[in-house]
Amino acid sequence: MQFINVAAVASALFSTVALAAPAAELGWKPQTATVQLANEQSGASANVVIPIDGISRPVQELWSHTAISAEHHGLVFASSAQLTTFQQSTVCTITEDSRHVDAKLDAEKTWVSFGNAPIELCAALITCHCEGEAKQHSH
Repeated sequence: MQFINVAAVASALFSTVALAAPAAELGWKPQTATVQLANEQSGASANVVIPIDGISRPVQELWSHTAISAEHHGLVFASSAQLTTFQQSTVCTITEDSRHVDAKLDAEKTWVSFGNAPIELCAALITCHCEGEAKQHSH
């Protein structure tokens, strides 16, 4: 009887571990889009790969170590955004409430201007999702 109980526990444990394995270990990767922020005044631009998963991510965190932030001591300033690599159903939004930024990029509108001069995007969020899927909150 002791052997059967140990075998049952071991079997249950291994099946639980197998089910809990991260998706990446099973070969699944989320789709991604590439978004470029540019500063037309300085000529600086930088591309960042964003998962298409509906999760809002801080622009400052994603672009802080790129050419787009180098001339502003690590702060992200941009005058435009462009969706450069994407699926037809990809939608990416860049939002920043205090500067009234609400830019939407998709297969029909792959470029957006934030105005004549670069604006600070340190508090902005970027979210990419597939059209028709619900958005999630940031983590």
